[in-house]
Amino acid sequence: MYVMEMLEKIFGNSTHLEIILLFYNNPGYITNITKLAHTLDKSHVTARKAISDLVAAGILTELDIGKSRVIKINERSLYTETLFNFINTVRSVKEKRSIEEIIAKRAGSVAKANRL
Repeated sequence: MYVMEMLEKIFGNSTHLEIILLFYNNPGYITNITKLAHTLDKSHVTARKAISDLVAAGILTELDIGKSRVIKINERSLYTETLFNFINTVRSVKEKRSIEEIIAKRAGSVAKANRL
């Protein structure tokens, strides 16, 4: 979960970030507050506060479906698009680093073998 760790270093550990990454990693994900709180192992109050903030920022939307109130990502939001692009960039930096580390290790192994 490198991306989560890197984003926590940048933004700090927050329920907001956990929620954003939950929706990022699960396209089409729809949930309610109770299920979300349980999934994140947070209190209902903590989840409600974070959801309210993210709805106010335009990142999430709440919909009434029958008697239920569900939460989903606001795919039309420029903030959501920007956040997801940023997460993609952080992920691609990690992948590039991993490839560079593999190449460096292989180069080191080859050099070591040549000296033997």
